[in-house]
Amino acid sequence: MTVHFICTGNTYRSRLAEAWCASKGIPGLRVLSSGIRAERNKELLIQPYTAQILREHGLEGFAAPAWRQTTESLIRSGDVLVFMEREHYQFCENWIAPARQITEIWTIADVDFVSAGIMTEVGRTFGIIRDRVDELLSRLVPSGRA
Repeated sequence: MTVHFICTGNTYRSRLAEAWCASKGIPGLRVLSSGIRAERNKELLIQPYTAQILREHGLEGFAAPAWRQTTESLIRSGDVLVFMEREHYQFCENWIAPARQITEIWTIADVDFVSAGIMTEVGRTFGIIRDRVDELLSRLVPSGRA
């Protein structure tokens, strides 16, 4: 089974979800992430605050090393598609096979880049992502290994 997390730039929300989900080490579960506008990132591989959260939680090895652009083939290859916002779903809508794929829209806002308390905001968002991933895995893997 492949779980695919989709956001805008693939440097923050979807990468945190990917890392947390992959860290569970569930046999047979492939986890990936991408961004609908990731190709605009140029040299930015990951946001510094995302890298900091990954380090603080020992998750560096569970996130992809660089951003990935969302493509039709990536969307079609997923079994479970998790969109961080409705616009991400709308970008991919024509590529989804509803009879075969599970889709969810989580409505997790992007970080406010002008926020003085950015790490507090990022930490709060990561907490939400962890809870949502854990809940998703409890439904997908009922054996309790999530």
